[in-house]
Amino acid sequence: MQNNPILQYKQQSINTMTKGEQLIVLFDEALKNLHYGSMMLKDQNYPTAQKCTEKCKSIFTYLSSVLDYKYSISQELHQLYYFVNQQVIKAEIRRDGTLLDELVPLVENMRDTWVQAEKLSHMNK
Repeated sequence: MQNNPILQYKQQSINTMTKGEQLIVLFDEALKNLHYGSMMLKDQNYPTAQKCTEKCKSIFTYLSSVLDYKYSISQELHQLYYFVNQQVIKAEIRRDGTLLDELVPLVENMRDTWVQAEKLSHMNK
């Protein structure tokens, strides 16, 4: 696995990203899995849908775990991430892709906020 040049390239590209860029990639991955998970639920392909929803939950659990609670916004972000995970779980239980679709605008908004923050941080350097 270490001799795989594609994996080495991916690892190197992640290692050279800023923290903001890494957050954006995580949100992109979450959005991709929300979309794909919704499609799979609607197609009744439950095993694949579960892989997608598990990835989403893992991303938001990770995002919550790395919050720095010395900042007041961290509690609000934790509540947002918790809400997203609860909705994903509800979609899994109900096998309802529309519940995942309903999360997309919220997650896109979070992603877009980090894109703007990343742009501002580069402008201030």
